[in-house]
Amino acid sequence: MRRSDTSGLDALGAGPLPASRNLEIIALDTPAAVEITFRTSELLALCPVTGQRDLYDAEISLFSRATLESKSLKLYLATWDREQILAEDLANSIADDVAAVLGEHADSVEVRLHQHVRGGLDITVATRRPVD
Repeated sequence: MRRSDTSGLDALGAGPLPASRNLEIIALDTPAAVEITFRTSELLALCPVTGQRDLYDAEISLFSRATLESKSLKLYLATWDREQILAEDLANSIADDVAAVLGEHADSVEVRLHQHVRGGLDITVATRRPVD
């Protein structure tokens, strides 16, 4: 198995770090794009209307020749916990940020958010975009 270059990464191997919007990537030593999916049940944001906490199961899928460094992704997702944002806008913001950092390495990015039931409603929001 070939090792990918992890030089220049700030979050990987560092001790406890504060939340940060600094996503980092690791270029993969692969001739073709691969599908990579990250899942968490710990994405938190605030409802912009009520200010109540919205808890999400999040899934971020890449079809890419690079991957997100997982610690930087955890720190990035933690930055949303004080943001007042609708689920639709949150999914699009995450997809935009991931697509921007992956750049030419990625073919596409998909973000799917499943909001934990609040008020009796079960809501899932998804967005997908090709990356140029």
